[in-house]
Amino acid sequence: MSKKIILVLVVLVLALGVGFYIYKNSTSQNSNDNQNNQPEQLKQIQQLEHPNLDKPVNITVNNMPEDAQKIARQKIADFSAKLRDSNDWVDGWLQLAIYRKMIGDYEAARDIWNYVALIAPKSPTPFNNLGDLYFHFMVDYKKAEENFLKAIEIDPHALYVYRNIYELYHYGLKDDAKAKAILEKGITANPGASQDLKYLLDNL
Repeated sequence: MSKKIILVLVVLVLALGVGFYIYKNSTSQNSNDNQNNQPEQLKQIQQLEHPNLDKPVNITVNNMPEDAQKIARQKIADFSAKLRDSNDWVDGWLQLAIYRKMIGDYEAARDIWNYVALIAPKSPTPFNNLGDLYFHFMVDYKKAEENFLKAIEIDPHALYVYRNIYELYHYGLKDDAKAKAILEKGITANPGASQDLKYLLDNL
């Protein structure tokens, strides 16, 4: 494998980041959401105004390799085409938002994740992804906190969200009192699976 191809793959993996990890780990939950949608629910989803699938692909990320740009454009085109006939395909919307985020189109990613929050309200994924977007990219700490906390409300066992909120409080808001409280909350909710949170708490 050439160094150029390896570089492109590394860039894609880094760009997708946490969003892709969360997507993979939420596939089962989102698939269940789709399977459980009753005809009336599907009808309501179809009546919702979905995000613009014809929005131009404007890459604003600096120094993004040309091959990576080509891959991103193709993926956006592929998912957009499939979503025209399946507005309730949660995983497809999640992936489309990730690629939009990857090219620097944060507004499009935000709109898509807000839409997913409507069609899959029992999934913590869109709220966590919105929290990450507002924290690291759109820099609105209040909205980041609101979305992270919503994700925890939906799934108190989502350890990765507690870590994300901890980072928001500790590094973003510089509020270690809140950082400590959220770690303690996560440990209490997950007594047998929170070694990572305990480590963060011990070293706060």
